[in-house]
Amino acid sequence: MKSTITIIKYFFILALLCSTSYAQHPIQTVKLVQYVFDEFTPGTVKMKSGAISKQNLNYNIITNEMVFEENGKFAAIAGPENVDTVYIADRKFIPLNNKFYEVLVNGAMPLLEEFTASVIEPGTSIGYGSTTESGAASSYQSLIRDGGAYGLKLPDGFKVMPKQAFFILQNGRLEKVGNEKQLIKVFPNKKDVIKDLAKKNNTNFSKREDVAALVKELE
Repeated sequence: MKSTITIIKYFFILALLCSTSYAQHPIQTVKLVQYVFDEFTPGTVKMKSGAISKQNLNYNIITNEMVFEENGKFAAIAGPENVDTVYIADRKFIPLNNKFYEVLVNGAMPLLEEFTASVIEPGTSIGYGSTTESGAASSYQSLIRDGGAYGLKLPDGFKVMPKQAFFILQNGRLEKVGNEKQLIKVFPNKKDVIKDLAKKNNTNFSKREDVAALVKELE
């Protein structure tokens, strides 16, 4: 059945052949460092047109694309502006600014989490037995060009440093809420409440659970 999602690229999985003796060589799970989920998970893509597609989905933090797997191939969802919502494992994602954000708290001003990453490619020799790690820009371009960012395992030597950021969607604009001061700026009339709750709950603004719990109490 032809997918309702436009396919912009396909990348083949390079399968690892395992020994016939499973007792001696157990199958190892590959950690998908370049994706939000540990594996491609059944999900639902709801388009603004009303069309619905079910795929094995995951979010790529290197390319900022929602990627689906079909018949051993990977493809990114084209035209994210045409997507209404993506659901994966009871988690909700919406498109904004050509990337997807997870909705942590629903409401008139929802709390969103942004997933990104810095990429460092294998060290390059600078002589005298030393190495230096090149910039993220060239690393990103080489991974995209070769399709290495989409597979289940990055090429050897590449390192991924995941990053996250939290935002309140207010009047169509993303307002960063990475600390107490920024949250108060979005909710100035709840300054005292925010300070009291943050102190009472010992809120850690680097933890999604803490930020979500605080914002929920402000609703």
